[in-house]
Amino acid sequence: MLKKTATLMIIGAIIVAAFWQFQVFKSPSDKASRATKISAGAKPATKVITQAVVFTSNNIMFEAVGTGRAKYSADIYPAVSEQVMDVFFEAQQNVKKGDVLVQLDNREEKLALKLAGVMLRDSKTTLDRYEKVVKMGGVPQSKVDSARAIYESAQVALDQAKLALEERQIIAPFDGIVGIPNVDPGDRVDTDTFITGLDARDVLYVDFEVPEALAGALKGAQAIKQKIIATTPSYPAQIFEGLITAQESRVDENRRTLMARASILNIKDILRPGMSFTTKWDIPGKDYVTVPEISVQWGRDGSFIWVIRDNKAEKIKARVVARKSGRVLLDASVEDGELVVVEGLQRLRPHIEVQILNMSDSSSTSKGQTQ
Repeated sequence: MLKKTATLMIIGAIIVAAFWQFQVFKSPSDKASRATKISAGAKPATKVITQAVVFTSNNIMFEAVGTGRAKYSADIYPAVSEQVMDVFFEAQQNVKKGDVLVQLDNREEKLALKLAGVMLRDSKTTLDRYEKVVKMGGVPQSKVDSARAIYESAQVALDQAKLALEERQIIAPFDGIVGIPNVDPGDRVDTDTFITGLDARDVLYVDFEVPEALAGALKGAQAIKQKIIATTPSYPAQIFEGLITAQESRVDENRRTLMARASILNIKDILRPGMSFTTKWDIPGKDYVTVPEISVQWGRDGSFIWVIRDNKAEKIKARVVARKSGRVLLDASVEDGELVVVEGLQRLRPHIEVQILNMSDSSSTSKGQTQ
């Protein structure tokens, strides 16, 4: 029994030694063949389609309805009650500052002016005579003082007569275009009688309300005189350009809005004060990563995108800022021109190797963006 056991042990040792010798001394071709088999069993790279990342501005198009007004505008009323003698203007006439628009009856005022002139000259003569003889003791100083007071009063009376005469002329306070005359010669007018309107409309102001949230953008727009475009129902096919030139000093606490003003050149004189305008203001915004909507994924930690770096997929957190025409603006740590995955997303895992199927297209797009 013992001899049989020893014999089996010797035979087993010989088999183990022979197997070890075979493993040690087998040919390199056998090793290569084994390596090839292992390589053939490796997982292939994940195939994806990508697009180059670009940066675009998050501009906001703000639209509001406003009302036009002239650069200068005035309603003309008489300063006194009097009869109209003559009207010197017609509707839509250009007038200059100081032009007489309406002449009121001024006959009494002319007489009063003549009388004031006579009184002034008489008081001046008396004052001069007293000032000469007071040094010789001919008149007391009190008479000189009284004569001087009368002279100064006569000067004031003359100025009042001139003013009364001027008030009988209704004049244009600035250059502009007048409206329809509402009085005729022979009419009796008073201070409540509306004569006409006067507008300087070479520049038209359009006032519109801006939400309180855009107050900061409005301040910057005024500083650089940013452009707006405007349309009006009077000329639906035309677009008018203007500049933001002013804003109100305070926010309306009830409406929570701030009044803004745009200036539009009215060289052709086709726009009128009081017209309604639809204004559009393109507010420049910050530049953000912009990718197709399909590339944005969602997980427990929020939204993210897959970016290819060194032929491997990298999961990048991305906060959605805005959506515009099938594209998404993101706040993400991505460089301009990097490749974002748009197809093959479901098979991706962090740091997995990928094969870009449209590499030539992505490269040309990236170069185009760089240029």
